[in-house]
Amino acid sequence: MMAAIKGTGTLALALAIGLTSATAAADDFAAGSLIVPMDTTYQDLGMFEAYGLVYELLRQGVPVRWVIKVGKSNGDVDFMATSTDVASGDSLEPHGYRGGPWVIDAADAAAAMPVIESWQQANPNTVVHEATDAFSGDVSLTLVVAPTIAMMADGNQKIARKYMQAAKIPDSVGDPTWPDSSPDMLDPGEVSGPTEENHHDGALFDADGDPVYCQFMSMHWGVKDAEQNPEVVAEIRDFLQSPTHLFAECQAVNAFENLDPHGYYLTTKGFLIGDGPDTYDYFYGDSPFAQIDGPFESVGGSEPAYTLPEGEKYKASDTVMITEAGTPVGVNDVWMSGFIDGLCPGFEDIPDFSGLCLTAGKVSYLGGHEYDTDVPISENAKSQGARLFLNSLFEAPCATADGVAHVSVVKSAPAVVNQPTVVYDLDYVNDGSMTALDVTITDTLPEGVTFVSATDNGEHIDGVVTWDVGNLGEGEGATVSVTVELGEPGVYVNLASASYSAGVNDLIEDAEPATTEYDPNSDSNTGGSETGGSDTAGTSAGTDTAGTGDSGGMSGGTATSGTAGDTAGSVTATAGDTMSTATDTIGSATGTAGEDDTGGCGCRSGDSDGRGALLSLLALGLWRRRRTSARP
Repeated sequence: MMAAIKGTGTLALALAIGLTSATAAADDFAAGSLIVPMDTTYQDLGMFEAYGLVYELLRQGVPVRWVIKVGKSNGDVDFMATSTDVASGDSLEPHGYRGGPWVIDAADAAAAMPVIESWQQANPNTVVHEATDAFSGDVSLTLVVAPTIAMMADGNQKIARKYMQAAKIPDSVGDPTWPDSSPDMLDPGEVSGPTEENHHDGALFDADGDPVYCQFMSMHWGVKDAEQNPEVVAEIRDFLQSPTHLFAECQAVNAFENLDPHGYYLTTKGFLIGDGPDTYDYFYGDSPFAQIDGPFESVGGSEPAYTLPEGEKYKASDTVMITEAGTPVGVNDVWMSGFIDGLCPGFEDIPDFSGLCLTAGKVSYLGGHEYDTDVPISENAKSQGARLFLNSLFEAPCATADGVAHVSVVKSAPAVVNQPTVVYDLDYVNDGSMTALDVTITDTLPEGVTFVSATDNGEHIDGVVTWDVGNLGEGEGATVSVTVELGEPGVYVNLASASYSAGVNDLIEDAEPATTEYDPNSDSNTGGSETGGSDTAGTSAGTDTAGTGDSGGMSGGTATSGTAGDTAGSVTATAGDTMSTATDTIGSATGTAGEDDTGGCGCRSGDSDGRGALLSLLALGLWRRRRTSARP
């Protein structure tokens, strides 16, 4: 059993979440894989709607790979493939796909095709190809959910609205017009929240201070407005302590970056306003942020470009992707992006974790007031800025297999009893990196048992016990229990699951069944415990073996994880916590990726308890939360 998208039953998303994609890696794609071109040869008219198609595929649970050749320069080919056009069926010559194309693996093509056909009926300019031969490409990111997106309603939201409407990407309730009444349209007061002391009580967070959006954008929020309401900048800084993303354009760049003390996201002293360039140098062509094809031209406005004060540098060296030709980085820069405060802040003491960078959000700055959305894009160089904006929507880690929310459930019960009273325990935890929204835990009781009671206000209706948990931040979880009276002697199989939202996707995670034999003649009423593990669509899949740790605290051992089929990924599985009144000692254990040639993918305990791996994931999450608990 695997996590499934409600209403579709697809396993594709569950399998994809089990993959890791911290760095680009070559992947082989079979014939039948689907390609969404992003170059002007084939997508010149449908460039913006192509982003909308990707969003719709993700929204309906179809994972999408962003294939970008490692080390490429601007304009280089990402991979070669031979294909047919999906809409017409016409055979095509071998083509060098450029501009960061999207690929749907052949295994997911059946689920993707109805979405694509429906999209092309409404948007005939959107081109999709089907590969006729196998090909290889470097997968930069594996996207698994459609991200939640919020927009700053400061009077200039019409700019972002225009970009979103060009791509036909809707808000969280499915409205592609992004009206001012949208629940995702947040004014500065809503972003800042009710206090200036708590920097995570605004609308970007839930009541526990966990982020509920993946992406926030501000197009022209004024510098003076920031000075009058600095709490907005402080809230965004706190928002960026998770795998989230901020996009700012024009004057909003200096509004956020130059505010002392809460700003300085990418620089040490802020920006000076630069001069808009006419010619450009391009860097880091293999970054998802940098994906364009064809000529680029920046636009004017109050802040067409940005220059660092003399002697200053960016906090990270790989920040600038477009700047004025012939000038050093830091002079008339147009397009910049990077992790807040530099690469993976706070992980210097544990370098093994730094590759995932899931405790630091990303920041993107674009010079120029308002870009065009005219096509064909090859003849409208000022439309490329809107494409850069759309790149940033999908580059946020919280939309990827690494950064998505994921709720694990472990069901445990005694294996053999000689008395009819049985207690079922359900351990659940968000072992993902983003907030799991609207979590519900359910326990479906076996036939022939009588419900007695449930902890934590569990509600029993027609043989199903339900706990409405609400949101779970990273590492948050608990244990709930239900007591029943078994009927006749025999074997009873108990089922449990968690339903929740990650991004705008509704997910279901099933625990492995827990089996109890009722034998009145048994010598023991304990008989060990039968534990059903969670089918991990998130951090790991396969067999979790709990180890022992230091006394007096949560302990994480070694987790061995395998993905369905022959696909192997690497997973950081556990971190142990040893707590005492004097010290807080943190240990870690790293899971080892394995292969499961049987094609199965589940977490089954190999010990008598089977809950160690889940508790270890909880420990890792609690440790991460403690690292940020002292934030202002």
